[in-house]
Amino acid sequence: MTAVVMLVNEFPPLPAGGAEKQAERLSGYLAAQGLQIRVLTRAGGGLPRHEWRDGFAIERVPAPGPGKLAPLLFALGAMLSLLRHRRQYQVLHAHLAFAPAVAAAVMGWLLGKKIVVKYGNSGPFGDVQVSSRSWLGRLKLAILRRFVDLHIALDSIMEDELLGAKFPRERVVRMVNGIEMGKFERRAAKPEAQAALGLAGKTVLLYVGRLAPQKALPDLFAALQSALTAWPDLHLLLLGDGEERQALEALSRQLGIAAQISFAGNVASVQPYLDAADMFVLPSLSEGISNALLEAMTAGLACVATAVGGTPEVLDQGACGIVLPPARPDLFAEAIVRLASDPQELARLGEAARARVARTYAFNVVGDQYIALYHRLTAASPQHSDTLSSKHS
Repeated sequence: MTAVVMLVNEFPPLPAGGAEKQAERLSGYLAAQGLQIRVLTRAGGGLPRHEWRDGFAIERVPAPGPGKLAPLLFALGAMLSLLRHRRQYQVLHAHLAFAPAVAAAVMGWLLGKKIVVKYGNSGPFGDVQVSSRSWLGRLKLAILRRFVDLHIALDSIMEDELLGAKFPRERVVRMVNGIEMGKFERRAAKPEAQAALGLAGKTVLLYVGRLAPQKALPDLFAALQSALTAWPDLHLLLLGDGEERQALEALSRQLGIAAQISFAGNVASVQPYLDAADMFVLPSLSEGISNALLEAMTAGLACVATAVGGTPEVLDQGACGIVLPPARPDLFAEAIVRLASDPQELARLGEAARARVARTYAFNVVGDQYIALYHRLTAASPQHSDTLSSKHS
């Protein structure tokens, strides 16, 4: 049986981003397929040190301390755990190129384990560019470049960034994020779902994600303000929280659109909001492959998103959604009004989006690709695995 340790900074139910949610989803899928999965993550939130959930084990490593001390302590604690359990796994899979990836690279090299690092974003907010801005980050990239067997890039831009940072071509592979389709399909008729949220008769736009600079929500607010002049029944639902919430609330009042925006915060389930939405909007400046976008597509929503990271590929270059350049609220407004005024196009794009997910991003496709990847790694002889690893040379 293949045994994999997933290393990730934060892990649900703690507040987590897209990469961490993918780690959770992938762990559950792989465990259901018979792989032995253990997650190493930071302790916090009063959660137990050890837990068994959804068929996989979770170990939470204490990492107290301010600033850069906490990641260092987490990396050291993760290394000690990997050393203690060294006979119980063959593959280390780190999510994002930060402290967990360094722990995986160092211990995997020392213990002769296979090492996979999955990168989360491209662009100015992405793993490579953020790391390249400091000497410590550049050292981290050098460690990963030297010791890691496979580097997973979610999109062509991320792949180009890794190659530009001198990562070996033969060790950079393309993979995509996955989604459990059954969890996000529509469960209620739209009129009833909108009425339950007090939005009967509205054209509902849905955004799901962090309220952070990377997401360019001021651009979305500007687009909404413009679109309302042509389609007054628009209403924007914002799911998620973050450091920009107060500033965004103030901006909505300044623009005179506060009544047309609902800040729902972090919610227990996105499903009622997917059921109520007419379209999904994603104005980001940087993305990998957005979980929220995949969820919306699975629910059959027409999507309007910016052409960053993996989004154009996910939306099949516009064949199953509208893809726009970032920082163009004027074009975003035009797209919203065009879809709001064309129910047939809304439905067509939603159906095409759902079919796209089923073909390419459903976990029965993506998860099986990961299983094949792990088997490929573990089956390779160290003496004959030059295309997978240089650490034995």
